[in-house]
Amino acid sequence: MSHVQQEFNEFQRGLGTELAPNWRDLAAKDSKPLPPLLQTESSPNLGTGKIPPERYTSQEFHDQEVEKIWKRTWQVACREEEIPNVGDHFVYRVANLNFVIVRNTPSTFKAFWNVCLHRGRCLVDQDGKGAKHFKCGYHSWTWDINGELAFYPGAWDFPDVEPEKYKLREVQADTWGGFVFINPDKHALPLAKHLGSMPKHFENWPLDKRYAIWHVQKRINANWKVTMEAFLEAYHLMQTHPQALPSVGEHATQYDIYDEDTAYFSRSITPVGIPSKHLRDATAMSAIAHVWGLVNALRADQANELPSEIKDRASVAEWRRNFMKQLTHADYASLSDAEMLDSIQYWLFPNFCPWYGEGLPLTYVFRPDSSSPETSYFDIWMLVRSPDQGAPPPAPQMVKLGPDDKFEQVIGAMGLIFDQDDENMPFVQKGMHTWPGDPEGVTLGRYQESRIRFFHQVLMKVLKA
Repeated sequence: MSHVQQEFNEFQRGLGTELAPNWRDLAAKDSKPLPPLLQTESSPNLGTGKIPPERYTSQEFHDQEVEKIWKRTWQVACREEEIPNVGDHFVYRVANLNFVIVRNTPSTFKAFWNVCLHRGRCLVDQDGKGAKHFKCGYHSWTWDINGELAFYPGAWDFPDVEPEKYKLREVQADTWGGFVFINPDKHALPLAKHLGSMPKHFENWPLDKRYAIWHVQKRINANWKVTMEAFLEAYHLMQTHPQALPSVGEHATQYDIYDEDTAYFSRSITPVGIPSKHLRDATAMSAIAHVWGLVNALRADQANELPSEIKDRASVAEWRRNFMKQLTHADYASLSDAEMLDSIQYWLFPNFCPWYGEGLPLTYVFRPDSSSPETSYFDIWMLVRSPDQGAPPPAPQMVKLGPDDKFEQVIGAMGLIFDQDDENMPFVQKGMHTWPGDPEGVTLGRYQESRIRFFHQVLMKVLKA
């Protein structure tokens, strides 16, 4: 046995019971074949080291992140369908940095530092449609959507300005899965290297064949890492989301780590349709009845009673295949029960969390929103499969929420889950500031919180590079 294999086998990975088996055992009984990469497992033992609380509160650490991560790393700015036509543009802010992304041809995008090269005003104030140029609101200096300096008044008074040298300063832009990525580092490796093998995991469920039905951005009173880490484990479900215990087996979640040298990503797979081991008096049918109620919430005209044909995960998944086909005019026949029901979430360094499958077809992005470590942006897209025939509807406007606004006001019952998470985050940030020094840092579970540990190991590797 190799050292790597021995390390892989030397610690417990998840907990299953007869009533609520772990995801690996549950998937083995799926009514349809699973994609090969969904059957794999990659769980190296990452140890039990502590995480210093200063990583969440230190201004110096935040400044290092800006220089080593946000100025040098591929990061998602928006969805392609949010800027569907030539001249449509999106303003992307991260920490104290500001960029504008524009569709400059029907099939290509450009991204620029969002600053007028005359006196430093932000060139573009907000997202927009159909622009032919970007004009500074201070002195009318104007650039076209390809970044060429097109006009500046009083040109006679600027002998040092050569228009061909005063193009807007461009940053790298590329796309994957319907998302537009940017990287301010002109010498960075291509996006494909950053993604590594992760796109292969999505071949059975391509993100570029989906469209956003809503995009909500909320400002959170917590460090971006505090915000993101709330979504990298299912361990918090018992306390934070007790309403999910009847039909979500958080203890049975599979966690996977993928370290490919230039690409770092991870995955969690949480089974739905089995009860949590923390729920008393659970039965298999009560779990099915509860998950039926959850998926049934998609239809206002559907009776709440459990139909006679719904008797296990496979029958719920089959009902959902048929319902989603009617809803989206697309074919789901080949998708497994796991792909129709379970919560399958990926994470790509540093801050991109696309979900896989129909269970929760979401995507998250987390980032600092200012030059301080104390607050962050949390973006969520809900993605629905595009119809097999016909064009999807136009993308909705992004809804922006302040720290005191509630997700539930905007996206209904699903928003309650995010509001429950948000209730914890500011208190975590406050707690990091009042850490007693003993123990010497944050304690993480060896398996259930391994994705957080992996993130921090990659983070420190990048900051020290």
